Amino acid sequence: MSVEAEAEAGTGSAAPAPDAAPGAVPDAPAATADGAEATATGDAAAATDVPRLDQDELDRICLYNLLSACADTIFFKDRESRFIRVSRSQADLTGAESPTEMIGKTDFDYFTSAHAGNAFQDEQKIIRTGVPMFDIREANTLPDASERVFSCSKQPLRDFDGMIIGTFGISRDITARTTTEAQLRAKTAELDRIGTELRALIESSPDPMCRFDRQLRYTYANPAALRVAGVPESELVGRTNREAGHQEKFVREWEQTLRRVLRTGVGDEVEHDLVLAGTRRFFHTRLVPERDATGTVVSVLTVSHDLTDRKRIEDALAEQAVRDPLTHLANRALLVDRIDQALAKMRVQGGRLAVLFLDLDRFKVVNDSLGHAAGDALLVATAARLRSAVRQGSDLVARFGGDEFVILCEHVQGRKDAADVARRVTRALSAPFERDGQPIHISASIGIAVTSDPMTTADELLRDADAAMFRVKARNHGSGSYIFFDDSVREEAVSRLWLEGELRRAIEEKEFRLVYEPVYNLRDRQIIGMEALIRWQHPERGLLPPSTFIEIAEDCDLIVPIGRWVLHEACGQLAVWNRRRDPGKPPLTMAVNLSPRQLNDEGLVAEVANALRGSGLEPEQLTLEVTETAVHEAPQFAQAVLSQVSDLGVQIALDDFGTGYSSLGHLRRIPANALKIDRAFVNGLEHKGGDTAIVTAVVTMAHALGMITVGEGIESEAQYEYLRALGCDQGQGYLFAEPVSAAAFETLHL
Repeated sequence: MSVEAEAEAGTGSAAPAPDAAPGAVPDAPAATADGAEATATGDAAAATDVPRLDQDELDRICLYNLLSACADTIFFKDRESRFIRVSRSQADLTGAESPTEMIGKTDFDYFTSAHAGNAFQDEQKIIRTGVPMFDIREANTLPDASERVFSCSKQPLRDFDGMIIGTFGISRDITARTTTEAQLRAKTAELDRIGTELRALIESSPDPMCRFDRQLRYTYANPAALRVAGVPESELVGRTNREAGHQEKFVREWEQTLRRVLRTGVGDEVEHDLVLAGTRRFFHTRLVPERDATGTVVSVLTVSHDLTDRKRIEDALAEQAVRDPLTHLANRALLVDRIDQALAKMRVQGGRLAVLFLDLDRFKVVNDSLGHAAGDALLVATAARLRSAVRQGSDLVARFGGDEFVILCEHVQGRKDAADVARRVTRALSAPFERDGQPIHISASIGIAVTSDPMTTADELLRDADAAMFRVKARNHGSGSYIFFDDSVREEAVSRLWLEGELRRAIEEKEFRLVYEPVYNLRDRQIIGMEALIRWQHPERGLLPPSTFIEIAEDCDLIVPIGRWVLHEACGQLAVWNRRRDPGKPPLTMAVNLSPRQLNDEGLVAEVANALRGSGLEPEQLTLEVTETAVHEAPQFAQAVLSQVSDLGVQIALDDFGTGYSSLGHLRRIPANALKIDRAFVNGLEHKGGDTAIVTAVVTMAHALGMITVGEGIESEAQYEYLRALGCDQGQGYLFAEPVSAAAFETLHL
């Protein structure tokens, strides 16, 4: 009989053995055609000679292996959703001892009622409609609250006539996949969030950010970069800086930096400037290499910080450090530096130089009668005339302070050249100045010092020229003239020794007095403290201001004992006032001036500590005021002393800021708590000019450095309002009150 005929006759039927339990995994065939025993997994030896099987037998073998070995769970159910066949994996899932145990039972016997109910409804729907269901997501199906998740597909179970006799299905455990997908979705969402935030940050950043490819072309520019460049994105992206039309010098240096970062993979930081949208701007740029998955540098990200505003402030302050803010002439610092340079050249080349020291005659009369505005205008006009009178290209005109000017003349042949300059200056000033239609006549007293000695110092030249100028003042009563420094002028200086002797006697006789000028909070105009100012009660000449003796006291080192007395007297007086003060009010503060010589005194720190201890004054209630010049003359020693004083808790104020050396380095190195804005800038606030900008810059810079600002010499409501509007914290001046004795201060202000 043929194989096909044998199959039609039913040989090798797929029906289970008569004693097999209905629905169990079919028994493995007992033997192969030649009688050799076969196992469920197959016998490797027998597999070499497998006889041909009829279709039913093959179906039975395949079903047996499928239900026994498949990792996915497989089930067959009748029309009432009772199990009629299940895989080994299905039994393992439900906890049944064997697939046979599950025959005739339903999902309600093994799964949660919710899952069993849903499964029953799905299967009845399949039986009614004949439509299969695929990839049904099922979770928490077992009673033990397992977090396992399955994907189940179900189809109608049909007999050979096509009649639906039940359902069958396959479930796959997708717990790990689901967890991974959830984690991936969470990470993707987080990356999307971070990306959105980064993009928002980059797009809204005030700092220009750009990306350059290996051909040095822009591939990205954030809105800030486009705003600074002044062009739309279409005109920038895809181009190089050279193609964008930037200056050749910038392009050459910029492209060199980009190529270095692309070649080495090492980031860099540069500062550069270029003209953008018609304006020169300054930037600090950080260049960061960007790599692909292989580590190759494929682009460079640049982040730039616009330094333009800071640069302008620094330039203004740097210019202020060497220029007089009112006249824009060289200031004392630049003058001294130029004299030193000229003397250094003389040591090599020989020759002579002259210094002309000018003091405007009757300037105080003009200033007092016509006001500070007229005085400032006169100084500016005088500066212009002095520039025109000197030898162009070789002479330097400087404002020394107040109404004093100095002219440095290099390469003079002798006194005649210096006298020619003095005569030209006299002629230039002889024509009347005009203010509001009113003529103003002034002249200048000029002292001249000439030297061919390269070992002469700038201070000596200025001192000698100054002494000669005072001789002119004394002889001509301010009518304008000039003289050269000589021995007779030197002899007059001897008279200063008399004053030195008087000062020594005054210390012993305790002839010095203190007056107090109140300091106010500009926001509420309430008194917050005072500044102690010294006076000399001379037995013959009466009450003398410090201008008549402080300079001499400095020169002869008497300023140290005088300053010691001032410090103890001021601390003691403030301690008394604060003890009497209403406890509900904050304690007052006391400002005491320190001279350059005091800063050089090694015993200053101990003296301050003694004054505080002896008076019982809290350290923070004492402020020591120092000038920029004092700090500059002995920077290292002054910084060390001020740091020690600050460590005591005492406040430090930088006095007359802007009129001295105006070094930003001083502000960085000394522990200053306050900047005092010089009266010259305060006076200029009512006039159109650079004073408002300078005061604004000083206030802004001071606040940025954590300092307060104090306006000096406030004499009008307008100045007060300007300072308050600009953010100045404190102020003093005749608008509020003049300096008075302790008794008068207590009566008027306490």
